[in-house]
Amino acid sequence: MSRPKVVIEKVGGIPRVAVSRLFERYPDIIRRIEKCERVFIKVNAVYFHPHLHTSLSLIESVVGYIRGIDPQKRIRFVENCTQGNFTRLCFTTIGLEALARKLRVRCLYLDEEKSLKVKMGEGDSEVMVRFPIILHENLILNRDKNLYLNMPVLKAHCQTQMTAGIKNQMGLLYDHDKAKNHNFRLHQKLVDILKFIRPDFTLVDALKVLERGPLAPGRFVEECLHEKDVIVGGEDTVAVDAVCARILGHEPNVIKHVALAAEQGLGVADLSQIEVEGEWPPCQKRIPWELKPHFPKSLHIVVGEGGACYEGCLGHLEQIVELLVNEHSVPTDFDGLPLTVVTGKGFSASQLNSLEEPIILLGECANKEALETLRAKYLRVETLNTCGRCDNILALLARNLNVDVFGLSPLSRLEVYRQFLTGRVHGLRYTIPR
Repeated sequence: MSRPKVVIEKVGGIPRVAVSRLFERYPDIIRRIEKCERVFIKVNAVYFHPHLHTSLSLIESVVGYIRGIDPQKRIRFVENCTQGNFTRLCFTTIGLEALARKLRVRCLYLDEEKSLKVKMGEGDSEVMVRFPIILHENLILNRDKNLYLNMPVLKAHCQTQMTAGIKNQMGLLYDHDKAKNHNFRLHQKLVDILKFIRPDFTLVDALKVLERGPLAPGRFVEECLHEKDVIVGGEDTVAVDAVCARILGHEPNVIKHVALAAEQGLGVADLSQIEVEGEWPPCQKRIPWELKPHFPKSLHIVVGEGGACYEGCLGHLEQIVELLVNEHSVPTDFDGLPLTVVTGKGFSASQLNSLEEPIILLGECANKEALETLRAKYLRVETLNTCGRCDNILALLARNLNVDVFGLSPLSRLEVYRQFLTGRVHGLRYTIPR
């Protein structure tokens, strides 16, 4: 077998030229673009801040390249936004919806699309999930007629270590199904999605790479960015992610889902077996994925001595607290608002004594083990008996910390509601956290 090829292309402020140079190294993909009926572009658009989503200039350059091949080519922007947000709102806020109108591209808000049930994974990781019918028809049943282009933005990610080609496909699932196995099985879940559907081509936005992602509060974004000024592309998504891992300063086998994908035959992660073309961007140090929280002193998190899944309850909790506390406030603004969150398993008796109310009992493990004890000891106990649902955590934390969730959006409350009602007319399943 020939070695997979991954191209690193410096952008230098001219994304149109960089995109053209990169695609020109893949004549088979150019022929696919010429022959296909539609191109489905899976962007990464989970939140509002710049550099947390795929660059609009890069997206426009890719569309321009495709239309240069065929001016009438039908193109779709595809995404299902992160839990606690909805895609139409995110596309509008970051300007992608306006760009789509300008370029005559249709937006597929997957959280508004009809679905069918499919099986993903095997053995302990096997789950039935809903999958958008429009993607199933075009990218599963009629894949030979259509092209699937994966366009993530490269970020360090506190729960999955890295966001690139493999992780970007989480946005093909609906919120309820994103939560399934969003725990210690998360890395295998990402691999299971890749087994179910693989991109024809992955093109990664590595212009400015975020550390300690994925959702840094606005006032911390700039200090978390690392200038790389490259795009990375290839037909083997695993190989592309292996190169991206090295750009972050990590060996590919350290990124769990990349290593698992290679072990399970979905691509190549050994850099010595990948033909890398182009110049590596400078990397003086490892770009960290571990969250660096800025929490109020009045918040107490009690983790059972048996631990808690960082990929599930604990990681979601810390991300949401960091965002709510720091997006438009500072930790000291929450002095006088005590809150205790109990999560994990294996609690000792002393851990559940003398807790400051109100108390949130978070996660299936914690509820199963500690609910009866806490309700016997305390008056103000709220339960969240779910795993991997950051939208539920967002609603409960916002209420206890007196944070208005509408304030997280740059748009007015009226415009958020307008976007929400428009989405509901078109089938949106999301409900605004209260």
